[in-house]
Amino acid sequence: MILSKKSRKVLLGVSAAAVMAAGVATNHWATASDHAGTVQTVSKPGTDLTDLHIFPGSNANNVVLAMSVRPLIPAGQATPSKFSFDTDVLYQFKIDNTGDNVEDLVIQAKFFDTGANQRCFISGPVKPTRTGTINVRETPLATSGVINQTFAPTAGMQVFAGFREDPFFFDLEQFGNILPDRLVPPGLKPPPPPGQENTPMAASWRPPGAAKDFLANFNVLALVIEMPKAKLGNGKIRVWETTSVAR
Repeated sequence: MILSKKSRKVLLGVSAAAVMAAGVATNHWATASDHAGTVQTVSKPGTDLTDLHIFPGSNANNVVLAMSVRPLIPAGQATPSKFSFDTDVLYQFKIDNTGDNVEDLVIQAKFFDTGANQRCFISGPVKPTRTGTINVRETPLATSGVINQTFAPTAGMQVFAGFREDPFFFDLEQFGNILPDRLVPPGLKPPPPPGQENTPMAASWRPPGAAKDFLANFNVLALVIEMPKAKLGNGKIRVWETTSVAR
């Protein structure tokens, strides 16, 4: 598997990442990321989506879907005893394989318990009971897994849910120099002098090799699923990710 650096409840979608349009086994890309971008995700970080990735699997017939959630976990604290997936949240990949921007299939993950024994249950890929922002948890596959361990919920599918280094690169310090009036974490750099809050201290990004990756020492929780491409459609697919909480 390639890894990158019961009862039904109605759930309400609270956040969604950028849509990625991609051939199942091609290299079309959409680039976006977000970390603690709203008051809502700061107050409930388990719903905070950062990145979505699609890439070829361990053989030519497979594809990998990967979502990153719960950003800004310090590297030294990336343990299930301190951080785990939010048990109130339904994590979903939504797949449109007909080109109408409505999900035809969903793959869902739901977590139970916390700590090193937190269990992950996968549903799908399956036609959703409801589409859009109101979601229903679909019937899970028979085999569940444990956080930080790869498991196979059904034949041909592999799943990993656990810690990974944040794959996004962002020079937040230089961003603050270009746009000094934007909020930066306390202690990263002193605030601009009074009257100079909107005066740029730099005009452009630092060159390759000089940029500083603010996220280098942070981890995310990653949900990574590898499966046969044929399970998602026969041509171009569009994939997005959502997090939902019980209404």
